[in-house]
Amino acid sequence: MPSTNEIHVLPNNEISPRRIRRRELAQILLAGAAAGFISPLSSAIHPIHKHLLNATLLDSADASLSATNDNPLFLSAQRFATLDVLCEAVVPGSRNAQSAAFIDLLLSVDTKTAQQKVLAALSAFESAAQNNFQAAITALGAAQIHSLLTSLSASDSADHKHFNHLKDWITGAYYSSEIGMRELGWTPDRVFPAFPTCSHPDAHT
Repeated sequence: MPSTNEIHVLPNNEISPRRIRRRELAQILLAGAAAGFISPLSSAIHPIHKHLLNATLLDSADASLSATNDNPLFLSAQRFATLDVLCEAVVPGSRNAQSAAFIDLLLSVDTKTAQQKVLAALSAFESAAQNNFQAAITALGAAQIHSLLTSLSASDSADHKHFNHLKDWITGAYYSSEIGMRELGWTPDRVFPAFPTCSHPDAHT
C-alpha cells in the first residue's frame, strides 16, 4: 500500500505516480484527436504537437522529470516560477503533473522562434500583473490570478494571443501526462471511445 505522500489526488480520483511512458499517453491522445474525438489539445500547428510525436524526446522527458533536479533547462528560475503558477491556475492539477517542467524541457530543444513566443507571452502576463496589481504573478492571490486570466483571455484583450498560446502549451503538457489522461477517463486497462468533457472547463477558458 503506497504511503500518502506517493499519491496524487484529483477530484473523485486517486492515482499513483506515473507508471506509463509519456510517449504511450501522447500516442493515445493524438490518436483520439485524429479520429475526430473532442480533444483538449490545441491546434495541430501549435509547437507542442511536434514534440508529442517525438518518441525519443518523450522518453528523455520521463527520465528528466523523474530526476531530483529542480533547475530549469531553459527558463530562468523566476520565469519558471511564473509559468508554474500559471499552469496551475489555467489547469488545476498541473503542478502534480509537472506541466511547467515538461514545457521547460520541450522549450530547451525547440526553435528560437518558439522559445521567443513563450518568453513574450510570459512577459505579457508579468507586465499585466504589475500594471493591475503592482506585484509579480508569483505574489498574487487566487482571486487576483483569476481576474488576470479572465482579463487576458478576453477576445478584445491586446494579450489575447499570448493567453491562447500559453494555454495551448499548458493543456498539451497536462493532458499528455498520466494525471491528465486519467482525468479524461483513460486507465491502463481500458481505452475510452471518446474524450469526455473536461471536469474543470472554467479553469482554462
